[in-house]
Amino acid sequence: MYSYLKGKRSENNFSVGYLVSALIILLLFSVLALISAVGIYRISIEGSKNLLENRAVDIAVSLGFTLERIGLKNELFPELVATDKWNDLAFLVLYDRDGTVLLHSNPLMVGRSQIDAYIESVILKKQPEIHFSTLATGEEVFVLDFPLHLHFPEHNNNGIKNDIIDLEQSSATEKIEFIDKDKTYCLRVSIHPYPARTILRKADFQLVLIGLSLTTLWVLTFFFLWSWRRNYRLEARLHKQERMAALGEMAAVLAHEIRNPLSSIKGFAQFYLENTTDPDENADFSVIVEESKRLEGLTSDLLTYARPAKLNQDKIDTERFCQEIKRSIAHLIGDVKFHISCEKLELLLDREKLMQVVFNLVQNAIEAVSEIKEGEIWFSIKSSGPVVILTVADNGPGLPLDVKNRLFEPFVTTKAKGTGLGLAIVDRLLEAMGGEISFMDREGGGVIVQITLPCH
Repeated sequence: MYSYLKGKRSENNFSVGYLVSALIILLLFSVLALISAVGIYRISIEGSKNLLENRAVDIAVSLGFTLERIGLKNELFPELVATDKWNDLAFLVLYDRDGTVLLHSNPLMVGRSQIDAYIESVILKKQPEIHFSTLATGEEVFVLDFPLHLHFPEHNNNGIKNDIIDLEQSSATEKIEFIDKDKTYCLRVSIHPYPARTILRKADFQLVLIGLSLTTLWVLTFFFLWSWRRNYRLEARLHKQERMAALGEMAAVLAHEIRNPLSSIKGFAQFYLENTTDPDENADFSVIVEESKRLEGLTSDLLTYARPAKLNQDKIDTERFCQEIKRSIAHLIGDVKFHISCEKLELLLDREKLMQVVFNLVQNAIEAVSEIKEGEIWFSIKSSGPVVILTVADNGPGLPLDVKNRLFEPFVTTKAKGTGLGLAIVDRLLEAMGGEISFMDREGGGVIVQITLPCH
């Protein structure tokens, strides 16, 4: 039996270790997956930005070569924006150093001044600037302000000096004269971020998908943990029942084997005690009788512990029940102050088993406070919703640490002559009645024992 239980404990310890290792691996995998997803998302953002920037730079460089080759033609930018080849273009603008619009995809804007910080920075630093801008329609576009160093030819194809360049084809008299043939201009290229947004949408979808996958994985993990914990408790309860069954069977056999010769010993001792006049013999037979009674109590406890608990429910008036408790412990109280408080209730419980539970707990409390001055015990019964709560508290020395985790194990006791079956029997009876018991340290010293029973 011991080897079997030891093997079961080893198996459970192995299962717990394996489960903890699996959880650590799952946690590491989740962290790595999140780091990877965030990294991929950031790379996607940078990639989309680089895609827009490279596209805008390609357009700007191509326009720079085109402008040097054909000059400043008003119809160039509107035609480029309208063409299908560059359908991602939002608008094009060419500024001179003072912010005057030389060319625009909207011809009505030519000749206006639109200087801003980006244009000034490009003209002064001769470095490109990128930013996002919102159109009047509410659409956000990607903008590249690109410095252009244009070298216009001295003559056009017809041999005419190119000091004056047409800006408006409708009138030959409306011309703008350029002082320098070689200077820095600012080309503003604005493109729609459709391709980049597609990349970002895919990145968002991937991030959401990874998040949902990890969430689902953890939900399944917690469900598995709940199921495992439930099965673990059932197995622990089964092992406990197997152990209790073996101990109960052994206890029943021992109790029956001890009871018969014990009755004979006690009977003969009582007979000689009643018929002897020798003081020494009287003392010896008194010891035999008292020890026999103690052994009878032990055998009764063994049989109670070993025998399956069968309920015999009956109506209980809590006030009368408390009076019975008070009378039954009257000979044990001594100098201990016993405080009792019972709410008037009518319960449907097994009176005998409930009486045995309460008597054992109160007796333990009396023994705990009997060696201190001004020992006190508090007993109460009250209802709390669907349950009834019985409380036994004392101001004794409390429970030793080495006993707290073994309270309900049979034959575990701190008393010199105790059997260690009292709390084991209490636990067995409460389990049969569907109740629960808990122990708490009392503020100021002592122990609070609380019993919760279904309030039928």
